[in-house]
Amino acid sequence: MTKRSKARTTKVAKAAGEPFFQPFAGLKRSLQKQKQEKKKEEARIATAEAAKRVQRTSAIVLSASTEGTSTAAKPTAPRGPGAPVDAPPQPIDPDTFAIYMSGVRALDHKGVERIPVTASRVERAAPMAQSPDPDAEARERMRSLVAEGIRFEVTDDGHHLEGRRLDVDPRALRLLRRGRFSIDGSLDLHGHRVEEARLAIEAFVRRRQGDGDRVIALIHGKGNHSPGGRAVLRGEIAAWLSHGAAARHVAAFVTAPEEDGGSGTLLVLLAR
Repeated sequence: MTKRSKARTTKVAKAAGEPFFQPFAGLKRSLQKQKQEKKKEEARIATAEAAKRVQRTSAIVLSASTEGTSTAAKPTAPRGPGAPVDAPPQPIDPDTFAIYMSGVRALDHKGVERIPVTASRVERAAPMAQSPDPDAEARERMRSLVAEGIRFEVTDDGHHLEGRRLDVDPRALRLLRRGRFSIDGSLDLHGHRVEEARLAIEAFVRRRQGDGDRVIALIHGKGNHSPGGRAVLRGEIAAWLSHGAAARHVAAFVTAPEEDGGSGTLLVLLAR
C-alpha cells in the first residue's frame, strides 16, 4: 500500500469516529481513584482522633466536677528525670467540632426561672465590745478634781497615815492628829469587800458632809485576821478619800490616836 493510500485510510477512520490508542488513560484514572480513597481514609482517621479527644476532654471535666476542689489541693508528686511528660491537649478541629455539634439546638428559655446570682458576702465578725477600763473612772475623777483645784498631800510610813488637801490650813491637820475634834459619826467596815467598802464610804462621807458634820471615823480594822497581818482596806481608803468621788467632801484625814481606835481607824475632817 502506498503512502497516499494509508493517509486516506487514516482520514476515513477519523471521520468515522474511531478512538485512538491511549496507553496512559487507565493509569490516570487509577491514580485519581487512589487519591480519593486516601482522602477518605485521612478524613476517617481525623474523625476518629477528634472523637477520642472529645471523649478524653469530657472525662477530664467529669472527673474535675466530682472531685471538686480537693483535687486541686492535692500536691503533685515530683517527677523523676525519666518520668513521662503529659502531652498538651490538642485543639479540636473546627470542622470536626461542627460535625459533633450538628443537630444541637439551644434550649427554649421562655418561662424558665433562673436562680438569681447573688454577690458573695463576707460576713464580718462584729467587733468585740471593748471591756471597760477599770482605771477610766479614776482618771476621770482625777481630771475633775484637778479642774476644781482639789489636790491632796498624802504620807504613809506603814504605821501612820495622813492626808491634807493643799488648800486646807495645816493647823487643822495637827488638831485632827491630836484628837482635838469630837467625832460626829463612825462607819464600821469589818466584813466589807473592797468594792462594797468604797461605795459605803462614798455614800457615808457625802451624807455626813451634807448634814453639816465635821469629823467622822472610818473603822477599817488592824488586819490581825487578814493575810500577812495587814489591813486590806487601809491604803484603799486613803486613795478613795484623796482621789475618789469622796475627795471633794474631804479636807483632811489621819490615823486616829490610840484612844479613838489607833491604827485600825481613820479620822476624816470633812470640808466646809
